[in-house]
Amino acid sequence: MGESEYRTEDRMLSVLRSQTSAGSNKIYGVITNIQVYSLHDGPGVRTLVFLKGCPLRCTWCCNPECLRPDIEVEFNNSKCIRCGTCLKTCERKALNPDLELKSGFKINKDLCDECGDCVRVCPTGALSLVGKVVSVDEVLQKVRKDRCFYLTSKGGLTISGGEPLYQFKFTRELLKRSFNDNIDTAIETCGYAPWKYFEQTLPYLNLVLYDIKQMDPVKHKQMTGVSNRLTLSNLKKLSRSGVPIVIRLPLIPQFNLDRDNITQTARFITSLDNVREVNLMPFHQLGKHKYCRLCREYPLKELKALDLNDEGADKIKAIKSALESYSLNVTIGG
Repeated sequence: MGESEYRTEDRMLSVLRSQTSAGSNKIYGVITNIQVYSLHDGPGVRTLVFLKGCPLRCTWCCNPECLRPDIEVEFNNSKCIRCGTCLKTCERKALNPDLELKSGFKINKDLCDECGDCVRVCPTGALSLVGKVVSVDEVLQKVRKDRCFYLTSKGGLTISGGEPLYQFKFTRELLKRSFNDNIDTAIETCGYAPWKYFEQTLPYLNLVLYDIKQMDPVKHKQMTGVSNRLTLSNLKKLSRSGVPIVIRLPLIPQFNLDRDNITQTARFITSLDNVREVNLMPFHQLGKHKYCRLCREYPLKELKALDLNDEGADKIKAIKSALESYSLNVTIGG
């Protein structure tokens, strides 16, 4: 698998055009959210920046709003008063005329061009836009506000998504400026990016949260849309860079909980340098409602979540024990 198979800026929304605005040195990106005072995704109190755009299509993804790089229209059924104003506005007839939604989703995504006209006329906010174009300056201003919390808790900034390196220029610049401000920096990555992107961000990173989803390349492609060869190759190179790594293992029933995969994963991780710990991320359905709001089918609605309070606890504890037998520092969650 070559780097030519990875596509980033060339698929970004036309509103960005390039990641630099005309007549300005500002760099822009598309985000969904900035979450403050987080105690996850890195040490201490952290500010999480969620970017849009990901080259993978994991069937269990809990952030479907971050998959596409462009701004999207979503629908919140609980806010809709069935006034029909949006129907008169949509020139592409992409909105379902069945006001009770008995025949399916509100938005036909095959017809919708995400223009946002329906959003502008909706009186209740039932229709809204997911995604916002922001500059590095704007994000950095918000990140800096919580500097005192970072200093006292050894926290900082984590860039997530989506895939941070999908918007490489934006991510690199935000990391660089934060790092130069003495703010601890981290990214949460699936690893599917050209190695040169990692090389150019590593000088500004204090930590990398790195996913390993499945060791078998065929099974990996079946559930994510891509092989794992590039991600594993990048992880090997990353482990030699000196930057601390936290490995994250999503635990997905019927995909990667079998003993053979856990054993191969453990052996691969022990071959790496600079791995600080391994986080187990049990499958849940907390993002299910997001698919509905985006008018997409949720692919794993019949799959039961792994819960520490039911029979799933035994599976999770068994996997934790198996990994710890290889002298790995393992935690549930992260």
